[in-house]
Amino acid sequence: MSKVGLLDHNEGPSTPLSEIEELRSWLPVDAVVRHGRPAIEWLNMSGVVLGEPFFHQTVARVRKESAAVLPLITDLDELIRLEKVSDSLRPSGFIFHSSRCGSTLVANAVRALRDSLVIAEAPVLDKLISRFFTDTDEAGTRELLYSIFLRGAVSALGQRRFGTERHYFIKFAPTSILQFARIRRIWPRVPALFLYRDPIEVMVSNLQNIPEWMTIKSNPKAAAAILGVRETDLASLSPEELCARALGRFYSAAAAGMDENTLLCNYNELSPETLLRLVRFFLVSVSAEEAEAIIQQTGLYSKDPLKQTAFRDDGHSKRSNASIYIKQMAEKWALPAYQQLVELQRLRTTPQ
Repeated sequence: MSKVGLLDHNEGPSTPLSEIEELRSWLPVDAVVRHGRPAIEWLNMSGVVLGEPFFHQTVARVRKESAAVLPLITDLDELIRLEKVSDSLRPSGFIFHSSRCGSTLVANAVRALRDSLVIAEAPVLDKLISRFFTDTDEAGTRELLYSIFLRGAVSALGQRRFGTERHYFIKFAPTSILQFARIRRIWPRVPALFLYRDPIEVMVSNLQNIPEWMTIKSNPKAAAAILGVRETDLASLSPEELCARALGRFYSAAAAGMDENTLLCNYNELSPETLLRLVRFFLVSVSAEEAEAIIQQTGLYSKDPLKQTAFRDDGHSKRSNASIYIKQMAEKWALPAYQQLVELQRLRTTPQ
């Protein structure tokens, strides 16, 4: 067995575990580098309900409530070993999105289903997928390896920790749509939803509150691959151009990845009726009680973990607040692909 141990922030791994089965109910919470090698950080999540809108919020709560409990660090291959022995669900549905477009609302809706497990933008998945941008080779050996690790991470996150879970949904980070083809090769039949929104509205939101995927300094190689530019070009990109370029590529990747198990949904369509339709797209039956709980999500601000803030449609205000430069960048880099995606959705939903 690969080295497994308690994470001591000064000394690194120690105190080996005797059996991989002991990682059951531990979830991979991050992909890290320790002593120059890629590794997985695990946290004991036994009995923990993943109720927050984002996975990292639940992890932060557990760390705060159980500060004395240290995480574990293992080599990546423990993901594969655990996959062979854990009681894990197969994914019921994937949620992809172009950022700030209603994906958290949809994740909250499927979370309202009885006995559902929802993993929303887990860092370990985002970082393993980013390896497809930065660490592949012509022979495809590394791509295959990271595909296996990604499958293992999805399996580990999908463990039945309560014994009653029936449905398992994953919401990916926005950049993951650019690796849709690789993800599809691992899970060809899982229903996949792509949510998107008018790029001007998305840009205004992202520029007001910069998301991690727009922070290029953290991983310039991945940022260049996401934007389709050279690393040397990154410094010359304004935040507006960076965001617009990325959105255009997200929309184009979604259009290219359409298949019979994939559905498009524009933010401007979201309503209680649409939300129920999207949930049923994942091939789950919805009881009257669950339908009521799902409908209630539309009246709440989706990113509020306390579920106390009312939803407010801010589309008009975002467009009103958009600068001329934002509109110029959107028109140049994102609007054509957005309009093509709108037309593709129209053609796919129009009876022939």
